[in-house]
Amino acid sequence: MYAGLEPLGMIVRILLAVTLAALTSMTAASAQMTSVPGPEPAASAFGPDPIIQITTTFRVRIEGLADPREVPSRTAQDTARRTLYNMAANECTVLSEYWKAECRLSSFSVYLVNLGGPRPEPPSLPSMFGTAIYELRPKPLGQ
Repeated sequence: MYAGLEPLGMIVRILLAVTLAALTSMTAASAQMTSVPGPEPAASAFGPDPIIQITTTFRVRIEGLADPREVPSRTAQDTARRTLYNMAANECTVLSEYWKAECRLSSFSVYLVNLGGPRPEPPSLPSMFGTAIYELRPKPLGQ
């Protein structure tokens, strides 16, 4: 009664085995075709495009106050800020000449510090500080 189904079952098993074998070989072939990139060589500290980074801090005293505890006027602050900007620009020129490199100012921050306060010693004059970060790219040899 199941004699007719037995050859059909055998065909299904063979078909299933062939399908699994085909899928397995395709997976193996696709795994072989994809190339896994190897580890890249470690980059040198100088790299293909070397950049030197230098940070410098400048200080300017803010003059013209009757009492060092006073907040400096806007004009006095602007004068000090301009002085800091000039110092930063001149520093880039010096760095460029010294390192024989192209110099760019990457970042510059300015802040005011009023060191006066209720202390027994005489208060210091308020100062403005500037912190500059420069990036230097060495010039190619022969320039």
